[in-house]
Amino acid sequence: MEKKEVEGARTGKMIVLNEGPKKLFVFGDSYADTGNNWPATNDSTSWSEPYGMTFPGKPSGRWSDGCVLTDYIASHLGIESPQAYELWKGGGEAQNPQNGMNFAYGGTGVFNTSVNGPNLTTQINSLQQLLEQNVYTKDDLSSSVALVSSVGNDYITYKLNHSDINILVTYTTKTRD
Repeated sequence: MEKKEVEGARTGKMIVLNEGPKKLFVFGDSYADTGNNWPATNDSTSWSEPYGMTFPGKPSGRWSDGCVLTDYIASHLGIESPQAYELWKGGGEAQNPQNGMNFAYGGTGVFNTSVNGPNLTTQINSLQQLLEQNVYTKDDLSSSVALVSSVGNDYITYKLNHSDINILVTYTTKTRD
């Protein structure tokens, strides 16, 4: 249990016990991606205006002009949004991964989609590699939260590749399970 001293409204000081998660590990798609479409190229519009102008004030790889789900969850946990994995690996603005890691990649899904990016299995395997490299420990995992975002890219890809919409029920069951 971590004790943290903060300024109080009337009494001057108080002790806050911080027992919540210390790290956030994020997997999924554009609803959670905070910059994994790196390096920024002409094709990576998430690194161009107007994306990111409201938050964080410049294009940052988010598929939003403001916060994405990751930012809201991290704020609720009282931590900064975790580092985007592709940036951490050797691109752009690499930071200390103390708040966890974001593996989410816009346009991807549980299965392979039309976007050339890591599907959910590959994203989870990336975390496994970081554990094997001792970037994170089992203690880190026990004091963390995982966020998984899977919105609709699998369904869109399926519909583009199959004309029989009735088979989608079977596909939906596979995606869910």
